[in-house]
Amino acid sequence: MIFGMPVEQLIQFANFLGLVLLGVLAAFGLRYRKKNPMPLEHQLEVAGALVDSKAVKQLAEAIEAHTREAGAQRTDAEKSRQLGYRLIEAINHFTGEVSDLRQEIRNQTMVIARRK
Repeated sequence: MIFGMPVEQLIQFANFLGLVLLGVLAAFGLRYRKKNPMPLEHQLEVAGALVDSKAVKQLAEAIEAHTREAGAQRTDAEKSRQLGYRLIEAINHFTGEVSDLRQEIRNQTMVIARRK
């Protein structure tokens, strides 16, 4: 709990506050733009761009390489996640075994104490 609110509700509240703040800032920006329009000499119109086909091919190859790398990273992350789950299961099993051993030691201690 943070500020007396559960974390799940706090995240939703923070998102709401962020949207409200964004809306207020957008309203102020629109009002400012209506009062002070941009002078014509500062406006720029872009009609189009010339693109070299070689550059487009290089960009496509870079995107494909990035996609392959992202796939490999996702596979590695999945293997790491599975390993983590196996480690957690092994630790839980170990904890249970240690608990059983402690109980057995208590039982044997009580048996020895009774014999004396």
